[in-house]
Amino acid sequence: MSEQPWTPLVIECMPIVEEKIKEYQESEHSFHNWEHTLNVLTSITEIGGNTEDISAEQLESLQLAALFHDVTACQEIKGHEKRSAAYARQILEEKKYPDASIQLVERLILCTKLGNEPSDVYEMAIKDADLSHLKNNDYIRRQFLNLYKEIIARHDKTPQDWIQDCIVFFDNHTFYTEYAQENYQAGKEKNKGRLLELSIKEIENIDDLEKSTAKKKKKKKQAVDKPDKGIETMFRVTLRNHVNLSRIADDKANTLISVNGIIISIVLSTLFPKLDNNAYLLIPALTLIIFSVATVIISIISTIPRTTHGLMTRDDVSSKKGNLIFFGNFHNMELNDFEWGVSELMKDKDYLYKSLTRDLYYLGRVLNKKYNYLRIGYITFVTGLCISIIAFVISLSLIENFSF
Repeated sequence: MSEQPWTPLVIECMPIVEEKIKEYQESEHSFHNWEHTLNVLTSITEIGGNTEDISAEQLESLQLAALFHDVTACQEIKGHEKRSAAYARQILEEKKYPDASIQLVERLILCTKLGNEPSDVYEMAIKDADLSHLKNNDYIRRQFLNLYKEIIARHDKTPQDWIQDCIVFFDNHTFYTEYAQENYQAGKEKNKGRLLELSIKEIENIDDLEKSTAKKKKKKKQAVDKPDKGIETMFRVTLRNHVNLSRIADDKANTLISVNGIIISIVLSTLFPKLDNNAYLLIPALTLIIFSVATVIISIISTIPRTTHGLMTRDDVSSKKGNLIFFGNFHNMELNDFEWGVSELMKDKDYLYKSLTRDLYYLGRVLNKKYNYLRIGYITFVTGLCISIIAFVISLSLIENFSF
């Protein structure tokens, strides 16, 4: 989907609808407002954009229906769908919108009335978008509470009756489109659980309901001197990358060793027995073998493991010297000294970070040597192949000239 999900016509109609809604909006209309309209517009764009049966042209009609579906709700809730559809036709006719598309917009707006069952994928999409707030994380604090405020401004309804009405509605409601079922259902189930939790609380009035639905402030945890998460991630990712690069270097060295081992075997078993009758092959064969052996030696050198003395004293740990994390520095230490050293390391965050930094540094040094040897090995291998081929061609041409 593009960065701008709405067509120019939708964008052109948005300020018209917003002004119309706010013209009649009063304090009791805390749910059917411009915010709700934008939420439905966003949801229909998500659903329509992820449904294969809906084309770009049809998606525009869906967006227009979402935009106009509650445009007259603040004027009067009862029967607002018909009035909103009529208002949408008036505006869209002025915009020279095709009549067939206007009819689709009208049908979709009328379908948003509660109790109407959708008859096609377009109506399914608008129904799901209109009730997409059922899955919102802030549903209890916002949509549930705001709709109750809007209802009690016109009718008497206790908080417990409202909670029970919502639970029944959740039980009877279903999302129709595949996208909504996959992306909205889980959030809806969580909100139903929250409603069930509210139903067992003693809530007698709107103030009690607001307190029960208010977002609880998280208690501040006592500050603990722990490594920052971002720093931990940095060390973990970098160390893993170093290890992966080391493994790649060893694999490349093994490949060079294997390839050149095969070449040496072929030359020794195939060419050398024929040198008595084909003396001109001696120099190319020897050249190839020499360079292949050199490549194998260089590759082996690159994979030779390197360790240090393997002994760190308690004085080294106390003075924060060395790197206790690398096995090459502790493989000769006594277990008690090693355990003590690690405990000291864990107590001191700065020493821990310094040890990890040293580990990264020396791993990088080792990697540099590996890849330098590998580079030399590849150059030796390619150079040997080229020189051997050139020597073979020269020897063959000399033999042919001599035969003439």
